[in-house]
Amino acid sequence: MNLFAPMIRRPAGTSLLAIGLAIAGFCAYLLLGVAAFPSIEFPFIAVSAQLPGANAQTMATTVMAPLERHLGRIPGVSQMNGTATDGAVQIGLQFDFSHSTDKAARDVQAAINAALADLPQLPTPPVYFKANSSNIPVLLVAITSPSLPPDKLYDLTDTLLKPAVSQIPGVAQVQLGGSTPHAVRIALNTGALTSAGITANDVANALRAANVTSPQGTLSNGFTRMTVTANDSLHSPQDFASLIIASHNGVPVRLSDVATISSGQQDKYAAAWFNGQRSVMMRITKRPEANAVAVVKAIRSRLPELRNLMPADVTMVPIFDLTPTTESALHEVEVALLMSIVMVALVMLVFLRRTRPTIIAMFSVPLSLAGALVVMWVMGFTLNIFSLVALVLCVGFVVDDAIVVIENIVRHIEKGMKPLPAALTGVREIGFTVISITLSLIAVFGPMVFGDNMFTKLMREFSVTLIATIVISAVVSLTLTPALCGRWLTAEHDVVPSPGRLERLAERFDGWMLRTYERGLDWAMHHRRMMRWQPIILLVLTIVLAVAVAKTAGGGLMPKEDTGLLRTRITADANISPEAMAKRTQEVAAKLLADPAVSDVSAFLGSNNGGAVGNESSMFVDLKPIGKHKGDRQDSAQQVVDRLTKYFKQIPDINVSVSAVQFISGGGGGGSGIGQYSFELQSTSGASLQDPTLKLARIMRNMKQFRDVTTSFDSIGMQQMLQVDRNAASRLHVSMALVDDALANAFGQRVVSTIYSDINQYRVVLTADNAESLNPGTLLNTYVRNTQGQMIPLSALAKIRPHIAPVEIDHTNQIESSSINYNLAKGVTQGDGLKLVDQAIYAANLPAGIQKKYTGNNKDLMDALSNSLITLLAVILTMYVVLGILYESLIHPLTIISTLPAAGMGAFLAMLVTHTQLTLMSVIAVLMLIGIVKKNAILMVDFALVAEREHGRSAPEAIREAALVRFRPITMTTLVAMGAALPLAVGFGQGSEMRQPLGIAILGGLFVSQLLTLLSTPAIYLWQHDRRERKAKRKALRAEIRRQREAASKVPALPQ
Repeated sequence: MNLFAPMIRRPAGTSLLAIGLAIAGFCAYLLLGVAAFPSIEFPFIAVSAQLPGANAQTMATTVMAPLERHLGRIPGVSQMNGTATDGAVQIGLQFDFSHSTDKAARDVQAAINAALADLPQLPTPPVYFKANSSNIPVLLVAITSPSLPPDKLYDLTDTLLKPAVSQIPGVAQVQLGGSTPHAVRIALNTGALTSAGITANDVANALRAANVTSPQGTLSNGFTRMTVTANDSLHSPQDFASLIIASHNGVPVRLSDVATISSGQQDKYAAAWFNGQRSVMMRITKRPEANAVAVVKAIRSRLPELRNLMPADVTMVPIFDLTPTTESALHEVEVALLMSIVMVALVMLVFLRRTRPTIIAMFSVPLSLAGALVVMWVMGFTLNIFSLVALVLCVGFVVDDAIVVIENIVRHIEKGMKPLPAALTGVREIGFTVISITLSLIAVFGPMVFGDNMFTKLMREFSVTLIATIVISAVVSLTLTPALCGRWLTAEHDVVPSPGRLERLAERFDGWMLRTYERGLDWAMHHRRMMRWQPIILLVLTIVLAVAVAKTAGGGLMPKEDTGLLRTRITADANISPEAMAKRTQEVAAKLLADPAVSDVSAFLGSNNGGAVGNESSMFVDLKPIGKHKGDRQDSAQQVVDRLTKYFKQIPDINVSVSAVQFISGGGGGGSGIGQYSFELQSTSGASLQDPTLKLARIMRNMKQFRDVTTSFDSIGMQQMLQVDRNAASRLHVSMALVDDALANAFGQRVVSTIYSDINQYRVVLTADNAESLNPGTLLNTYVRNTQGQMIPLSALAKIRPHIAPVEIDHTNQIESSSINYNLAKGVTQGDGLKLVDQAIYAANLPAGIQKKYTGNNKDLMDALSNSLITLLAVILTMYVVLGILYESLIHPLTIISTLPAAGMGAFLAMLVTHTQLTLMSVIAVLMLIGIVKKNAILMVDFALVAEREHGRSAPEAIREAALVRFRPITMTTLVAMGAALPLAVGFGQGSEMRQPLGIAILGGLFVSQLLTLLSTPAIYLWQHDRRERKAKRKALRAEIRRQREAASKVPALPQ
């Protein structure tokens, strides 16, 4: 019974269904979103808290530790990293992939609420936001104005732009940098304070008492009601300047007598520059599950509307945008898809040498792709590098089914059958084979749909797209293809004029290949006992070549791409002043902007974690478009990085790290280091990590393969510790609270009051006048008023002791840890870097109890390698089970699987010759080869089994006939698949670095497997048949011996 006969007998209805599918696919294509890679929801939550003026140790013990205790109790947290710096704490929570970000956010908020009772009084409660762990912004917007000061520009941005952008779907967080809100700054003159007999605490208390906003009540006489108000608030610097804060010898002391009052930023050190001009930066990050291209398009579409809300001289420039590179790379993949279709059509035309069969077979390509696009739209997928590459490679798969069906139908027509009966007969004969191939391909790609890890998340859209295309291709090949063959391939149309010269040449070449293969086939079948070792030998060679590729070309998570964007990090001495850090940052930014390949440079002072400016700054660099036109960039992004790195190494007092931004960068480096790669040291014994970390870093810095090696202990800053004699303080009636308040009021940027306006709130900041010129001895000249009202200098109860302390403290899963970040020298791969790290650790001879743990990109690589190996084993096991069920045999699936080592060997050999790195794309290529190569084996085995079981042929005759009959379609399908992969392997256009390894591995695997498996598959099939026959003969012989023995035992003994 032919299940597809009704569709074949109704070509018009089948064609209309195909047209409907094509229209649906076109509509789905228009509706699908665009992205660089599949949307992977990294359930990552960042928690931040601020306590201005506190050092890193105080932040770690009083803020970070209580938060970590509560956050660490949340179920599903796979890793928790905390960083405490001066005035700020940042805690990153990575959840299992099985957790949704929204659920994780609710749990995090509950933990924060529970931790509030254990925290000191903070200016604002700890906050969380959902973000991607790579911390790469989806877009930066530089806002500049030649007339507005930074604080006014910040206020406008914070009031008008930030809320509107935050409401755009897909936006996770909008951070403002380059300035802080407007504030009234009061800079105290410590000498004037002393002369007037006033302390900094007196000023702070006076400011709090003089600037209040509270209800004053109402008046009512029974007929009317009036609200009572008072001028209890101060609003401008002039209001504060005239404020009387004390009286000295009967003379009022105004605030302007002891301080300088001005308008300015709340934090006067915060700064950012865009191409050398002061600016305010909007740093926009997307939600983990959001489509980056759609989010950026939505933001860009709103910017002109938002620009009209700002003053006329304000400019808004979107920068650091990955979406143009994404769209360009996707366009190139679409071009590769069209080229693959053309290559496939040419190969089929050469082999079939008939126009109509070629056209019929090519119908399966757009229809299968259209069906896949519909499935992608229904599943909520996007057009990304993975899904489009899947469609490119599917061109070879979908044509395979049509080729097999058409070749079988044409073979029956050539024997004299009418087209429609030939179509029905051909499909009935080949239908089980096509279904077997389809199910086995689903077995290959099905395991990649399941799982909750980065590898399966990345591969899910790729796998589902492939499976959808393959299933639809099978349906089209068993319905529309034979229906069109039965209608179009009539006897009249088969009468063609005498072949031309090229056609005759192709026929002769075709015949020569078949004769050559027949001779090789007979030799292989004759030496089948020797050929049985071929899969084992090839498997060993595959492993050897894989190791050789890893050692020579190296490996990594993903191939490095040229996205046209760079990130730069500057680290200086821990005791550098904010003014000096700003100057060095501008010098580096100017050098970057002067490079001929650089278009725009955005520089931030500080590390964007909300804490003090410190000794770090960061930059985002836009490169010019790469091309051959005047003004275009001629060098690759990596060449620009190498050139800039070489220059910045000559600067002695700062470390400048330049790295190219990648689409998939995993978790980035750990800690706050400047390197792309990182690992941590953790002490399970509680021993100090400082000496082992610094020792290991020294060894790594002496290894030429590493550069930009930094540790969390590099930033050791000088502190002036005020050692208070508590007995003396008690005698002088001075409490520690009074001492802390006096120091914070005099030398910090302390918020002492709030100014309320109609639409915003501004702070009153108390600080020291010209604090940078103060020497440590000034601390002891600070006065505090004791509980008796007397002025007591701190020199009467304290001494100063210089103290060294880290400016950053790291925790991993609540355990103190140290991080080591590094970049790799040119030509050193990520996989090589991991081996070199192990060598350095061995040379450092670390104390017992100190363990290494990879983080960021290194962790992603280790996880991907282990998960890909598990997936590969699951694919082979699933394929064996499916084939065993289909063929009701435990042996024949092994015959088919024996073809896989040849493909693996060819793939790794091609990678070794072309010096292609071993990456995730190489793993995808191997999985694709499993699907393609085993199809060829199925074509042979299925034909041979039918010949044996239904036509009574012997095994040697059956497999020989199967090999010869299927030689042509197998060769065609292999060349078709190679033609589909060729545009990827050539590597042209934007993003070719990502696609090229895939094409190279597939071409190499197909070429070698075509040469070897066409001979090994029949030989192994026949050898296994021989084994079964020998086993059956031995079994029969043993049965005969038992029968004879039983018969002999029943013969009565002769009488004596």
